Amino acid sequence: MNDKINDILNRVLDKDIRGLSLESEGFQNIVATFNIDGNYYVARLSNKKKEWIEAEIKWLNYLQDNGIRLAAPVQFNGLDKIIEVAMNQESYLLTFFQHTCGQPVNVLDSTEWNGEFFYRWGRTIGSLHYISASSLDRPKGSANFHSEENWLNECKEYLENQLNKFPKTANNFGLIHNDLHQGNFHITQGEIVLFDFDDCGYQFLAQDLAVSVYHSLWTGTSFHPEWEDFPNYFLTHFLEGYLSERRLTEDMYEQLLILLQMRELFLYNLFKEKWHPESMQDWQLEKLQELERHLREKRIPYERELKKVKHYFI
Repeated sequence: MNDKINDILNRVLDKDIRGLSLESEGFQNIVATFNIDGNYYVARLSNKKKEWIEAEIKWLNYLQDNGIRLAAPVQFNGLDKIIEVAMNQESYLLTFFQHTCGQPVNVLDSTEWNGEFFYRWGRTIGSLHYISASSLDRPKGSANFHSEENWLNECKEYLENQLNKFPKTANNFGLIHNDLHQGNFHITQGEIVLFDFDDCGYQFLAQDLAVSVYHSLWTGTSFHPEWEDFPNYFLTHFLEGYLSERRLTEDMYEQLLILLQMRELFLYNLFKEKWHPESMQDWQLEKLQELERHLREKRIPYERELKKVKHYFI
């Protein structure tokens, strides 16, 4: 795979490509990093529709113009922003992005994984939500949720019905990242730099909160089981950071509870697809069982912890 991608980039860019590294190979995207003359970039090959990628690039440029730090799209001289290429007898759309030149946050390092960082994390999302993008179009994604398990489809329908009871207003609904966990940003010179906006779309703003809250609490409690007050510690600093940029409402709290359940539904379906039973580790089996139990019982993840910070949502 590396050789084929290297050949494509050499041909398209007509430059000396060095240090190519395949970062991910998913259902709809292949992502690789490389450098030219010491400058690092990201190449993404996608089989999504061109209009979907065009809308993503337009929003990224808009966010960057409004001060959001992100891995911006790159247009090399003489080339289109989106380039059609072929690999393994399949067609892909190739786009380039800046490399963050940063690193993921180190969950095990208290000089990084701490209240000051959690505050900045919340503030970053608040800044993102503060910027109105209501004039930008975003077509519907090319991949829809589907499961062979009827109970899971029924669960999804139930949660969507609960969510759709809320009116969509400028205060609670807009164009968001949609997958904003700590794996989709880097720390670069002490600042949070966002990337992987591939799933961005119009949704309740609480979705970005739900994804961040779910993955931070899951990660924090897993890696620091001795840190008993971690959930409250994280939520307090994270929400105060968000509030430094924009307000939280009672509706957003109720939406957050539903969207946390939606996150578990998404993860359960993803893990069932990606994890093979014969090679699963104990923690993976336990996680799948936990997710299924929560979904079948309509249990809200981290509900008890969130009640302690409900006063931030007014």
